[in-house]
Amino acid sequence: MTAPLSAAAAALALFASGPGGGLPVHRTPPLAGTDLAGRHVELSQYLGRVVLVHFWATWCEPCREELPSLARLRKRLSPRGLEVLSVDFGEGKKRIGDFLRALSVDLPVLLDPDHRLAEAWDVGGLPTTFLVDARGRLRLSVFGATDWSEGEALEAVESLLSEASSVSL
Repeated sequence: MTAPLSAAAAALALFASGPGGGLPVHRTPPLAGTDLAGRHVELSQYLGRVVLVHFWATWCEPCREELPSLARLRKRLSPRGLEVLSVDFGEGKKRIGDFLRALSVDLPVLLDPDHRLAEAWDVGGLPTTFLVDARGRLRLSVFGATDWSEGEALEAVESLLSEASSVSL
C-alpha cells in the first residue's frame, strides 16, 4: 500500500486550509449511472450521508492499491453516515466483477462506459477521489492513491461526518 496520502498530502492540506479552517464548498457535478447489478444510481439518493466518489480502473496500479482502504473505510464508517461510490472508467461488468472478487473488495460500482461521468467531474487521471458532504456539496478532491483508512484522509472524512451529525437537511 502507498504511504498515507503520499502525493495527495499537499492537495488535502490545501483544501483543509479553506476559510474558517474547514473544507471549502465547490459545485457538485451530476452523478447518475448504472451499477454492476443494472440498478440506476444517483448521487442525490444519498443526501444526508457523506459520499466518497472514487474514479478508478482495473488497469490502474495505484487504484489497485487504494481500493482495499476504501472498502475498509466504508465498512468502518458506513454506520456513521458514509457511503463510497466507486466509478469504473470505461470497463465491462465481467472484468470489474472478476477484478473485485480477486482483490476481495466489496464496493458499489457505477459504470462509466463512455467516460461522461469522469468528464463531468473533470477527472484528469486515475485514481481521483471526491468527498461530498451530507448536503450534496463537493468539499474535497484528491488525485493519486491515498490510504483512506488513516491519517489526514480519514480525518477529512470524519470531519464531514461530524459536521453532518449537527446539520438538519
